[in-house]
Amino acid sequence: MEASIPPKRRRKGGYAEPCSEPVPIKKKRKERSTDCAEQVREDKKVTRMHQSGIESELEESSSWKSLQLILSLQDKNIDLIKKVDVAFDYVESNSIEEMDGTSQTLQVISTSRTIVFLNDWVQSILISSEKKTKLDEKKPEFGASGSVLDLKCWKIFHFCLEKSKTFHLPLICYKDLLRVIHSITMDASSNLNNMSLCCEGTSVERLELYEVALDCISLVFSSHGGVANQNLDLWILLMDKVLELVLEVFKMQLEGSKLGYFVLQLSSCLFEPFAKFLRLHPTRKNNFHNFIDKLLVPLLHSSHVLHSSSWGSSIEWTNLSKLIEEVLAQGLFHPTHIDGFLNLQSSNRYRNSSDATATVKEEKIAIKSYHRHLFDKVEKMIAGKNGLALIGLAELLHLFVSSVTKHKGVLVDGGDSKQSEVASKKISVSHSMEAELRKSILDYFVQILEYLLEYLNKYLQSDGEAVSLFNVSSTIRSINNLLASFINDKLYLRTEDTSEGAAMNFLKLIYDTLVSISSKISHKKASSCGSDEKSQKELYISVRKDLIVTVHHLLDIEYEVVGDDLESLWAMIFSSTACCYSSMDVKGQPLLFSEILRLGCKLIDLYSELRQVDSSISSLCRALRHSSSLVGDSEAYTQFASYSNALSMLLCSSKFRLSLGNAIKAIPEGQASGCIKQLSSDIMESLDWIKCGHQLKTEQSNKCDSLQFRLRAELMGKVLSEVYIIILDSITVTSGNSYLLGVSLTNLLEIIRPGLSNLVSSQEICVLVDGVTLSKTTGCDNVSICWILVVFFRLILSYRSLFRQTIRLVAPRESEKMSLVMSDSLTIRPASDWLEMAGSFGEDLFSSIIQPPATVLDVIHSVLDICTQDSVVLCPPLVWVLNAVALQRLVELNLLIRSSEYKLQWKDADDSSCRKREKRVTRMRNEAVGLTKFMMESLSSIYKDQIFAPSFGGGIDKSFSVGSLEEKSLAYALWWTNCQHVDIWCSHAAKKDLKKFLTLVIQAFISYINEDNCHSTTHKPMHLEKVTAYQIALEFLNNTISYEQRFVCRYMASSFCKILQMSVSSIFATSGVDLSESPDWIKVISEVEKLSDVQIGGFPSRKPDMVPAENCNEQINVELAKCQRLLTLLVQMPEEYLSLESSSLYITYILNLERLLVSSLLEWRSESCSHNPYQIFRLLVTCRKVLPTLALASGKVNVTGSSKCSLPLPWLLKSLSAVIGVQNSFPEDNAFEAKVAIFSMLHYTSYAWLLASKDQFHHEIGSILSDRKLRRKRKNLKPGTVEPDISECNLQSVLQLTDALDENMHKSLTTFKDEFLHKGCQDLNKLSSTIACFQGLLWGLASTLDNKSFRMKLSNNTEMMTRINSSVLSCMNFTSFLIKASFLEDQPSGKMVSSDTKGVLIKCNLEEQSCPAISDLEAFLSEVQHQKLCLKKSLLMQIFRGENAEASFFLGQLFIACSAVVRLNIQIDLTSIPWSLFAIVVDIAQFLLLEFSRSEEMPHQFAFFWLDGAVKFLEELGSYFPRFDPSLSRDFYSKMIGLHLKVIGKCISLQKKEAKLDNQGKSCISLETSRLDEFKERLRMSFRKYMEKKSSELHLLSVIVAVERALVGEQEGVMANYEIVCGSSNGGEVSSFVAGGIDCLDSILELLLTGSKHLEGTIKEHIQNLVACLFNVILHLQGPTIFYDNVESIKAYERPNSGSVVLMCVEILTKISRNPFFFKKGACHMVQCLRVPGALFQYLLQLQIVNISSDIGTSKCAFDRKFSVELYAISCRMLCTAIKNHGSETRDCIALLEDSVSVLLHCLETVNVHHVDGRESFAWEVQEAVKCASCLRRVYEEVRQQKDFFKEHSFKFLSRYIWVYCGFGPAGNGLIRRFSLFSREVDEALKPGVYALLDMCSADNELQNLHTVFGEGPCRSTLAALRNDYENNFQYTGKV
Repeated sequence: MEASIPPKRRRKGGYAEPCSEPVPIKKKRKERSTDCAEQVREDKKVTRMHQSGIESELEESSSWKSLQLILSLQDKNIDLIKKVDVAFDYVESNSIEEMDGTSQTLQVISTSRTIVFLNDWVQSILISSEKKTKLDEKKPEFGASGSVLDLKCWKIFHFCLEKSKTFHLPLICYKDLLRVIHSITMDASSNLNNMSLCCEGTSVERLELYEVALDCISLVFSSHGGVANQNLDLWILLMDKVLELVLEVFKMQLEGSKLGYFVLQLSSCLFEPFAKFLRLHPTRKNNFHNFIDKLLVPLLHSSHVLHSSSWGSSIEWTNLSKLIEEVLAQGLFHPTHIDGFLNLQSSNRYRNSSDATATVKEEKIAIKSYHRHLFDKVEKMIAGKNGLALIGLAELLHLFVSSVTKHKGVLVDGGDSKQSEVASKKISVSHSMEAELRKSILDYFVQILEYLLEYLNKYLQSDGEAVSLFNVSSTIRSINNLLASFINDKLYLRTEDTSEGAAMNFLKLIYDTLVSISSKISHKKASSCGSDEKSQKELYISVRKDLIVTVHHLLDIEYEVVGDDLESLWAMIFSSTACCYSSMDVKGQPLLFSEILRLGCKLIDLYSELRQVDSSISSLCRALRHSSSLVGDSEAYTQFASYSNALSMLLCSSKFRLSLGNAIKAIPEGQASGCIKQLSSDIMESLDWIKCGHQLKTEQSNKCDSLQFRLRAELMGKVLSEVYIIILDSITVTSGNSYLLGVSLTNLLEIIRPGLSNLVSSQEICVLVDGVTLSKTTGCDNVSICWILVVFFRLILSYRSLFRQTIRLVAPRESEKMSLVMSDSLTIRPASDWLEMAGSFGEDLFSSIIQPPATVLDVIHSVLDICTQDSVVLCPPLVWVLNAVALQRLVELNLLIRSSEYKLQWKDADDSSCRKREKRVTRMRNEAVGLTKFMMESLSSIYKDQIFAPSFGGGIDKSFSVGSLEEKSLAYALWWTNCQHVDIWCSHAAKKDLKKFLTLVIQAFISYINEDNCHSTTHKPMHLEKVTAYQIALEFLNNTISYEQRFVCRYMASSFCKILQMSVSSIFATSGVDLSESPDWIKVISEVEKLSDVQIGGFPSRKPDMVPAENCNEQINVELAKCQRLLTLLVQMPEEYLSLESSSLYITYILNLERLLVSSLLEWRSESCSHNPYQIFRLLVTCRKVLPTLALASGKVNVTGSSKCSLPLPWLLKSLSAVIGVQNSFPEDNAFEAKVAIFSMLHYTSYAWLLASKDQFHHEIGSILSDRKLRRKRKNLKPGTVEPDISECNLQSVLQLTDALDENMHKSLTTFKDEFLHKGCQDLNKLSSTIACFQGLLWGLASTLDNKSFRMKLSNNTEMMTRINSSVLSCMNFTSFLIKASFLEDQPSGKMVSSDTKGVLIKCNLEEQSCPAISDLEAFLSEVQHQKLCLKKSLLMQIFRGENAEASFFLGQLFIACSAVVRLNIQIDLTSIPWSLFAIVVDIAQFLLLEFSRSEEMPHQFAFFWLDGAVKFLEELGSYFPRFDPSLSRDFYSKMIGLHLKVIGKCISLQKKEAKLDNQGKSCISLETSRLDEFKERLRMSFRKYMEKKSSELHLLSVIVAVERALVGEQEGVMANYEIVCGSSNGGEVSSFVAGGIDCLDSILELLLTGSKHLEGTIKEHIQNLVACLFNVILHLQGPTIFYDNVESIKAYERPNSGSVVLMCVEILTKISRNPFFFKKGACHMVQCLRVPGALFQYLLQLQIVNISSDIGTSKCAFDRKFSVELYAISCRMLCTAIKNHGSETRDCIALLEDSVSVLLHCLETVNVHHVDGRESFAWEVQEAVKCASCLRRVYEEVRQQKDFFKEHSFKFLSRYIWVYCGFGPAGNGLIRRFSLFSREVDEALKPGVYALLDMCSADNELQNLHTVFGEGPCRSTLAALRNDYENNFQYTGKV
């Protein structure tokens, strides 16, 4: 029996009663229950038979759950609280219990119907609660059951929404639900002030409520279609509160809080459906007004806040910003009523010619529309002073433009609106707008701007109180943003303007208003400058910045807005600069200055492009002169001085001067003389301005006028002179304009000459300005006179330089006339005539002023009297200018003196004029000495307090301005100038000055001490834009020209040693050691041994407090750091400039310093802690580093063979042994650095032993030869006579060395055996020290024996050979024991080959003849190839990973020692050597190198110790294979070759994109890559060693086969037989083994091409296969990935970089093509060569045109521009090689050549373009593209060279170029674009090649054919222009 639920009924509130579908049930509950129970029993009969009674009862109760819920919710007797609890319990139980299909069938009422009912019920509860709260006007109580803030209700609602989504059940959401959301928003807003909501763990329930409500709102609008019957009023009510909430979040800076995140998500959830609603329901008139009144201001405000906030850049807030823009666009500019904004006619009133009456009528018609309400609201916004909303008006303009263009696109295109929208996006606004549409947008722009301008006019008309400056700032900023949007949308194009001047006139109106605002602000600021607070200054800075930016925007739109009144604009810039300078400490000041500087440079650049730069400069100068009168009438000099400094800050900045200089250089040739005339006119006006200021001062004689005159003089000397000098220095002189320039410069001289006439003639300190004398007697102060002299001196210097350039280019007659004007006969006369011209000696800088002039030296001395007072420089720029004058005069004097001395060498005894000439030379020398003395005095008078002061940022700008020099910067400027021009003045300087100067250089060099040199630094790193004294000294010392000066080489050693002695005396004050004395080394070594004996057990264990912190003297640390810098200077000094005497002096000082340092380290425990032991040790390492450098340099200059500079090798050994354990005592902070220092000490000591022993061996053996020759000559002995006693006296020192080493070695071996079970890193370091010295000695002997004569003479000395064999044997026994004990596991008997196997390597006899195989060879090869050694792999793996640095260095030294013995065994006959040791060494080297080849990461820096040693050993071992039986050694040989391939390939993988075939000219990025490059080069050398000239053919064949197998990816012993894979469409990859094969193939080819003819036959047999393998690799790797470089990738080192491998392949193929005699390639290979460039660069072309993601795979990639340029260059080289050497084959494949050239040409099309249609894409920078164009040009030129083959195809290359040039290439840009002048450089680089193609084309055939094919259009015009340029500039016409 069924009961029926009453149907839903409509309530007053407008929502329906729950349960949309009636459920039929009976009225009697009992019958209903019985029927339902029976129904359930029937359905579940089988199941209930197996259940207990209790389970049956539970099943029955659950079946009624839904029905009971509905009845409970409908029961009016149950209160609301209980109903909510019942519903919530139902939701909770369903959440715990999964609702499967079975559970649904058990319900009396289906779950879907229950959800519908529950949804309607809970919505009714929420809506009614909201209405009740609204009626009661009470705030809803949080958590009240059934209220809007009841979490249970929201969870019930969320349950309904989620389950309905699961069951695909549609639910109805009522429109009043928006009111409920509004209540939630109000509650969130009211709780924003409670900051606890933003903290973790507080108000969890309320935040949970917000999260659940947010989920519900998201589900309503995302899955259920939103609310029903929604209307705009409710939406406006809600969104108004949401926007308020968003703004409050930003105001309180809660963007990152949980509540802020809720607001973000809520806003996003609501704005999207709101925008959709507005799109589907266009606003009507009333709703439109309501939308504007309620939402416009908060929407604009929010839009601005989101764009300006730092959080606005995140993805979430960016999406919200886009949604707000969509709401504005749909609400205001909907397509249905946007036409109302297109008929405003606002710009008509600004037209040039219009009927005013008609205009007014049109306006009245236009404003009748209700759209006028928007503008009324904008007007109210401006009046309401809502600044942030006003700034958002620019976004409104952009939205209007976008909406209009989309709307018109739909109307034009028709059809699908989406398609037209996409099409409109693709079309740029500037190209798609029609004139009428552009006019309509301009009307809208004018309408908005008029309200803003009206407000600014109110400010101009007010007294400043009615309108606040803050509101003016907001208004100007709004105008600024509107203009920026105007520019970005390209709404105005000068060539497409059809507004009849309205746009121009309106922009002028804006400009005039802004200039007026600036003028008023300037007056107001000047009147209240002293009383401004910091906040007021910040406001002024902000307004100024906005004004400058706005004017900049106006110039970008239309430069003619300025009109002819450039002067007012410059005045505005100057006033802003003064405001900026006076507010240095105010926030925003740097930004203001950058904008001012940008605008100033913009004006110069703009008028330079207009060819009117002279008008801009003259306006600048006039504005500067007029602005001085506006500074004020204050009697304080600080105000005037700050104004001149402000203008100097702008006009003397490097950026402005560079812009001005470039503008002058760009002046056309014909306008240069006009520019000089304009300059002359302006100088006249400036001098008249100075004269007026002086007359005003003398007439009124008050302090203000005196300061005004001084300001004028300072402005002219500091600022105007800088402008004048830039013009004179930057003007371009050509043969075409030289004459007119000479005339203009003559007129300029007439202006300059009177000013200096009195000074030059009588040394009277006065200046004549337009007939008025300015001197101290006429009331002028010294400072003003100095500034005026700066102007005249700088003008005369630049004038002479420019005039000399002019004289050199004019005709001979005119040059003579001009030289008379300038009184410069030296320029036009040859040097041979100078001495015959009596007047040439008297011509100097002032000869053109008056005749005869005073000397330059006299003028300088007279000017110095007023320039300095009481040792204070009054005008620093004048001092620098005087030094420049002296320097220029010295240049002239040097020329005259040298030519005179040369002429006087051939004087005759009777020549009466010789004495006159000698007197003239003497006078010139005296003058030069005086000038040099002045320069030195100027520097020495200020250097002490300025140059070396330890101040951060001290120095001078790299491009400093003379006018801006101060006393501090003057010191750096003079120091820099003198160091740069030392070759000019040094020959005239006194000896003490030269020594002093050199001392200053060294002191400046060591003055920079960073934290690496001293723990407590006194000098911080200098600013990058400053040139410091240290950098100046470093530049001087790094310049080889400095060392060519005689005084540097003469005094450097003494000055250096003097400073070093002073520093050492400060460190070791009690030692009293004179570093210049040579000590008794036997005594010194004995003392060190005594101190070492005290250190029983070595140095103490590590102490945290060993390095003193507070007890140490800080000055000592500084002196230690200075010693470090001094020794570094010796390392940097060029070796060729180190004399034998200086090297000896340096070595003596350094060895004495070493003695002190070693003693200090050994005695540090017993002394008071006055020294820093770690710094002492670092200094000792540096000393040891310098010694090999000095030894090497002295060896090069020691041609006499004396041992004057020999190093005391016993001391090197003993000192090393004494301090070797010091690292264990340093604290943990310095542990790593100390460890590196120890290894450096060992390495430098070993190198010193090598050089010194080599020198001694060379000296002693050379003495044997010379003594024998002398005795034979004396006794007439036969050549075969033996003299056994000579070696005893000559080789005694060498024998002593070997004895000392043997003793040390035996002692170390005994210690090692005693402590074998407990050895540590200290023991290994001591052993390493012994091995390092011994291997240095062996390598010194081996290097000496490279001389064949030395080898033969030494071998005849039986006793010496016995001693050498004995020493080598001792070393090898020592080495053998260490290797076996350290790196081999304990071997059971029988597994190790006996150690007495010897002689297995074939010795080379003395005559270098081949020796027959001996019986022990088979045993040796068997031992090497088949022995099974048990290595200590755990220790070796520690060494491999860099975990045991001491063992790494130890093993490396063992490798090098073994390699030395292997080398000696080839040179001399060594006997009794345990050669089985080398089998163990080979095994260890193989194990480690194979591990290296399998690694996937960069090796540790300590790993290079053993890597270098292992490769060195393998290299020496390779020398033996030519002497082996090839059949027996082939397997071992192949194994060594394969090992080289693997390791070289791994190096290529580790180098990534830096991998090249060789490392020449390669810049190393880091120390790791540098070490890796060096290691790879050693590997290549070792690989070449295995292919020596005497190698057998079987061995060479093994190499070729191994390389060939590597190139195809087949590696022996590896399961993966093919290691070349295609990968994806982006490109493939190869293994490191393949890359190693490519590199080794290049080594083989290099050997063949450098003369190794024994490889020729083998290579020729396999060249076809090898070439095919290279093409195969390129085919697999080609793709876009080759142009990328992996920046971050886990597997970055696993495989080689594909691009690098491709580049290497192309280079080798080019090398093969370049040598057709050796390498014969087939026709198919030539086809591939021509195809490769096009195939590779088609992917680059895709990167330019198509947006390809840079994220390839899982690694982040970056585009490698440098690689792309390199690949482009080598590809062009490949084509050139093919054309040159294979012309016939290339002609047969001309289509492939044309295709590749076309692709390469297309790659040049998009240069300096950062995006294409708004998408990121690749483009080369200009310089990169110029390099590529130059390479492609050579292809065209090579085609021209092979004219016989390609004449008939030349027009095809030419047509493709013209086609691309005109913009018909794939990118559609052309080589020269409208708005980019930079691409013209690319075309200029390509032009010679194009002319070469034209030279091949005949006018009758090819050119006529092109003319016909092109037809009318740009291509034909381009062809004609090219032909004309070719005929004028390129074609050879037979004339020379």
